[in-house]
Amino acid sequence: MLDLCGGKLLEEAILMNLNFLRRGAVFVLAILFFMTTQAFAAETVTLDIEQAVQMALRNSRAIEQAAWNREASKEELSAARRSSGLNFRWSTSANRIGGNSYYSAREARAQAITVHNAYLLGLVANDMDPSQYPLYENEFSNGLTLSIPLYTGGRLENQREAARYRLNSADLELESVRQQVRYQAQAACYEYLQRRDLIYVWEQALITTKEHLDQVQIRYDVGTVAYSDLLASEVELANQQQSLVTAQGNFQKAMQSLNNIIGLPVDTFLDLKGDLQEFSFELPNLESCTDYALRYRPDSIADEYNVKRVEANREATKAANRPTVNAVASSNFSGERAFRKNHSETWALGLNLEWNIFDNGVTNAQVRQLDAQVQAAKSQAEQTKETVTLEVYQAYTDLISAEQNIGTTKIAVSKAEEDYHIAQIRYIEGVDTNLAVTDAQEKLT
Repeated sequence: MLDLCGGKLLEEAILMNLNFLRRGAVFVLAILFFMTTQAFAAETVTLDIEQAVQMALRNSRAIEQAAWNREASKEELSAARRSSGLNFRWSTSANRIGGNSYYSAREARAQAITVHNAYLLGLVANDMDPSQYPLYENEFSNGLTLSIPLYTGGRLENQREAARYRLNSADLELESVRQQVRYQAQAACYEYLQRRDLIYVWEQALITTKEHLDQVQIRYDVGTVAYSDLLASEVELANQQQSLVTAQGNFQKAMQSLNNIIGLPVDTFLDLKGDLQEFSFELPNLESCTDYALRYRPDSIADEYNVKRVEANREATKAANRPTVNAVASSNFSGERAFRKNHSETWALGLNLEWNIFDNGVTNAQVRQLDAQVQAAKSQAEQTKETVTLEVYQAYTDLISAEQNIGTTKIAVSKAEEDYHIAQIRYIEGVDTNLAVTDAQEKLT
């Protein structure tokens, strides 16, 4: 009886020492893993979730692209507004000219030269200046035109409307991208925290498995269990080690993804502050959430502006069937040399009317094309509303389910811990199998 009691005490002392050594070895391995990770990382950055989100908003390529698209839409509206103002054009040309049309002018110049030479010799009393008679060998022409549209049949007005709606859509698209980037950054942060915590979970599972393997080893050494129990426990330990390595790899990938989203080099080691915690939400009913999303989701509102933009483009295209009236002032002059007026000079001031009476149905075909685009834009807007409604319903359902599952899982974890301890005791006492312990441990993990 004393030998039996002494043996049990010795066995418990050995188990305690082994457990202590195993825990220390696992934690040393974990520390070495993170030290190795940091050694190969280019830099270590410490930040919290909100700081990560702000970095993502500053460094996002998607936001940068949306911002430039918004700037392009702004300039498009500026161009549409300026198209109804004054327009000043200058045209010029330089040509070598000749032909019978200039015969009389050249004869007059030749006569003037003859008279001038005779005057210089004192043969005639009256002189003629050859410079007053152009040679008409070269011609430099210039034209200046100042115009302003008075009536365009609604073309310019509707182009301005379309550009304004496009800018409204670009503003909303930029806001939508900002919201998406914020969501992606937060999701990546929580993915990081989850993967980090899963490493701890598998470390604890590995410790538990090693403890059980040591118990099996002792019982096998004294001949109270079969060799198959020892093999099964060793296989389970190998599986747990593989799971830990996989968890560590998944954590590295989550860190790399977060680095990419917030604009850091992918090999940066992140020390993200924070923990996964349970939150309580006071939500209104599902209908109120859906109505709110349909009113304020930027992607849904942007589609509505897109419908108005296409409609305005259609009205601008219809204007091609109407006349246009411009006020025009012009001046044209030409000469032997650039900017000279010794050949001709004219000016005009008045109104210019143009009316494309027949274009073989081109404008009507373009209007029908835009009619189809209007219907497509309306269908897209309705589809977006349906998608928004679906996303709200699914998010609402997921949130309610998650809140319920948290409470259920707490109970399940508590019962799994109790079940595992009972299975351990029953196995040590020899009244249960190794498989029961392994199954209870798997459920606990």
